[in-house]
Amino acid sequence: LPCFVGTKETAFISAVTSAGLVHSVTRSCSAGNVTECSCDMNLRHGGSASEGWHWGGCSDDIHYGMSFSRKFLDMPIKNVTGRSGLVVMNLHNNEAGRQAVAKLMSVDCRCHGVSGSCAVKTCWKTMSSFEKIGRFLKDKYENSIQISDRLKKKLRRKEKSQRKIPIGKEDLLYVNKSPNYCVEDQKLGIPGTQGRECNRTSEGPDGCNLLCCGRGYNTHVVRHVERCECKFVWCCYVRCRRCETMTDVHTCK
Repeated sequence: LPCFVGTKETAFISAVTSAGLVHSVTRSCSAGNVTECSCDMNLRHGGSASEGWHWGGCSDDIHYGMSFSRKFLDMPIKNVTGRSGLVVMNLHNNEAGRQAVAKLMSVDCRCHGVSGSCAVKTCWKTMSSFEKIGRFLKDKYENSIQISDRLKKKLRRKEKSQRKIPIGKEDLLYVNKSPNYCVEDQKLGIPGTQGRECNRTSEGPDGCNLLCCGRGYNTHVVRHVERCECKFVWCCYVRCRRCETMTDVHTCK
């Protein structure tokens, strides 16, 4: 839908899609499932002899994954005529996802030595879990930056008072403000949150405080009847009791 183009949500989707593609392709390279790539061979002959470690194992080579992601995701956007804010925004957010994978790379090591000693360590680079990358991008989404749709020579923040603050490669950018997801809007396909079941004790996205958008919630008791304490009776059937439980259910006003 046009109303969702250029919003914070599309910025996050672009970044997490790009990061996911890098992560998936790189994992396949390290596993030997892609003929065009393998481990990162640039680290095979390095390390620090004085510190007792050297590069070895199979380091994740994200260079091929990042190159593949740029060709697959960026080329269709670059073919669009003109340099609008939306085009630049999408390209930037794609790259932000890739940079997140690179930034969160870590070094794993394995010890070698007699009787479990760590005389020498073999180390290799590995990607973080995609869950960790997702949390990083979620934080960037929460702090995303609105930019001007009318570009001059470079990216500019929408807020004039903040234009001197530089925009980082890992920042997520958006052009248009998001619609109000709290209120039903059939034209935009937004169901709203009225009547949604929520968790009264949760501080997360399923919590009543957040999900109900400050409107409060209703509490009603739901009666559940189910089979319980089932036993096998020889021969040959199962005998159960009918158990009844009462549960509090909270729904948004």
